[in-house]
Amino acid sequence: MADLIGLMVEPRPPARKRRRIVISCFECHRRKQKVQNPPTRFVIYLTIRVSPRKTSLTCPRLFVAVIQCDRELPCGNCVTRNREASCAYEAGAPTSKSLKESTCVDDSQRTQSPPRGMAGGRPAGRGSTDDPTLTSMAAALGYSQTRPSTMSLLRTIETADQQPGGGRRPGGASLQLLGTHQSELAPIREKYKSLVRQLPAKTYIDRLVGMYFADLHQQYNFVDQAIFFEQLAEWDQLPFALLSSPEALRPAMRFFPALLFQILATALLLLPPGTPDPVFDALKYAGGMTFEDLATDYSDSGAAIVNLFGKSALDEVTVQAQFIRALFQKYTAHVIECWHGIAAAIRDAQELGMHRDALDPKPEDSSVESILKNQWRILHRRKMYMMLVSWDINMAVFLGRPGSVVWAHGLPSLPVDAPAPTDCSKTPIESRDEAVDPPTLITRQLFLFKLANAVRFVLDLEPDGSHPKDFSKVDHVHRLMDALRAEVPPAFRLENPDRRWDAHPACSGWIRQTRLYLRQLHHFGVMALHRPYIFHRRASRAAALRAAVDMLGVQRQTFDGLPLVQWRSFHLFFGSFDAVVVVASIFILFPRESPALRDSAARRLHWTIAKFEAIREHNAVARAAQGVLTAIRSRFVKAVGEGGATTSPDAEGEVTPGSDKAATGPATVASGGGSSGASTNGLSLDISPSDGSSSAAEPWGETGTGADGAGAWVLPEGSLSSLAPIYPTSDLLFNDLVAKYGDSNPANCALDPVDAQQQLSGDGFGSLYQFDGDFAADNTFWQFMNQFNPDFTG
Repeated sequence: MADLIGLMVEPRPPARKRRRIVISCFECHRRKQKVQNPPTRFVIYLTIRVSPRKTSLTCPRLFVAVIQCDRELPCGNCVTRNREASCAYEAGAPTSKSLKESTCVDDSQRTQSPPRGMAGGRPAGRGSTDDPTLTSMAAALGYSQTRPSTMSLLRTIETADQQPGGGRRPGGASLQLLGTHQSELAPIREKYKSLVRQLPAKTYIDRLVGMYFADLHQQYNFVDQAIFFEQLAEWDQLPFALLSSPEALRPAMRFFPALLFQILATALLLLPPGTPDPVFDALKYAGGMTFEDLATDYSDSGAAIVNLFGKSALDEVTVQAQFIRALFQKYTAHVIECWHGIAAAIRDAQELGMHRDALDPKPEDSSVESILKNQWRILHRRKMYMMLVSWDINMAVFLGRPGSVVWAHGLPSLPVDAPAPTDCSKTPIESRDEAVDPPTLITRQLFLFKLANAVRFVLDLEPDGSHPKDFSKVDHVHRLMDALRAEVPPAFRLENPDRRWDAHPACSGWIRQTRLYLRQLHHFGVMALHRPYIFHRRASRAAALRAAVDMLGVQRQTFDGLPLVQWRSFHLFFGSFDAVVVVASIFILFPRESPALRDSAARRLHWTIAKFEAIREHNAVARAAQGVLTAIRSRFVKAVGEGGATTSPDAEGEVTPGSDKAATGPATVASGGGSSGASTNGLSLDISPSDGSSSAAEPWGETGTGADGAGAWVLPEGSLSSLAPIYPTSDLLFNDLVAKYGDSNPANCALDPVDAQQQLSGDGFGSLYQFDGDFAADNTFWQFMNQFNPDFTG
């Protein structure tokens, strides 16, 4: 029966087995050894087995994990087992040699085994490779390189001794040492090369760089001129192939085009707008393009280079590029972006250790030349950080915003006031001899830092609010500022200065403007100190009014003789807008106070508004403030009358009690006598001449009335108790402050005082001009002005 069943069932064919090429050798395949790539040799490890029934540990055992087949001939497994003769591969199976020839592997990760030999039954030299680094050994052991692991830790240990300054990472490590892989470098290289291609030809670069150092460098001196030209010469000599591999450049050269872009952009702003230029017009690549458009492209390209490499690879050139970028933004009316740019430059400087003496760079070697060169580098770093701190505190007070530097944490040592060396590798740092050496730009910057240190106390007083319990702190800071005014170096004094160095080639281009700028900063500090209290304290009103009027006078001296290309300078706006608003608000709300300052304040206020009108086509910040100034002027004219629309010989002199008006120098009488309000630069401000007397009916007094009955009203100080402190520039830039006149554009409002007076007829107190903005509170000065009418006051 069984045979019958067997005949009825068809015989089945044998099961088909999978047939794959065995890539390991026959001996490893027989012993079921796996294949490893990259090949490993052998791993020795110690294990301790714990018996579950005993409390004591068993004897430690030493295990040797035999390597897996590495497809060598003979393979490492057969060599270890002394089975070299049995090591053979199936026909068509790839060996390690064939795989290396067909696979494109990076040289730094490629492992090659030398010829092997036997010594005493043990493998000789089987653990050595051509790349004996920790990272290559870890890769051979199978550690991942694509995510944070032991590999990244080994790479950090391996490269620690290759980083300058005792292992400090920023500024010296290449991109590959910082962990950037080849796949990530490809887009960075392409972007870097495309940005560098936007640099103009060397002929244009040399001309624009020369313009920058001739006209703008002396104002700030943030870039060392000698070092910059050395870097420029090195950049010109770089091979073209290196531009495709920025990681191969040293950090200073890697970021140098960013600094170069910013300098070229700032220099382009010196060219007169709307005027064809036979040299630089060729740089424009589109119809209707202006030099400011081209400068903006250059500046954006420089910022892109800085941001391309992130914050893990910085250099001192990066800080310089950030600062010049902030300077460019200030000149182009992007003041908020400038404030953020200075904060970014400060953070980069702190990342480089500029804020601590202990983090100063070390010399490259022990030679005298290297030590001297490193000392000058430290001086330059400290000068840059000192200027960043000064800018930070001044912008914080000017904009009503917090600063970025915490003074309580301490600051580095101040730079030494030393003359500029001809060769820093052969010249030691020695302090300047005031009796022999002329003042330097560092001399000016050191005193500017002293002024900033005093202005810092203005921010310290802000937590007390506008109603402090004790005003003794305010008076103490005021006395401190007056003491600093007496400490001005003799060469920088505005009264009876030391003029020995006025014609010196190293000082002639900037020393006169320095005298005016230091005095302007002093007046601004006093005005900013008392500004929060002008609505609540009469002594602060008097001090702020006097400082504001004096600052407007110094502003006029600064403007006289200034060439057209300098009208874009932010110095023409700095403090002027705040001073005009402070002067107008005090006389509008408190017309009976300070009658002695009335005429000078009116003249200088009218002249300043006319100056803003004249430079509006060149200065975007002045153009933005034009509508607000028009509205302020309309109210001021209603309160004061027409007497302010004149000029007199003392229009620029200080009105501070005890000051000598005639001691301000030759520029004091620039518009006196029979002039028609024209400055020495040929600008006519359309202000009628005057013999020094006011055209108003009579000066104000405590009991009399001024023009148009302006002295008839009395505003109780209690009605202003809830009014918030006034920050005009901050409201203009951050809160979009504007003044509206019907449906017309406030920037096109008439500035002629006669037209303004005619518009005000029958309007009560200038209600045609209304202030508007994105105010967070309801108790602002501008909203109060919209509702204020002195005819119904008291």
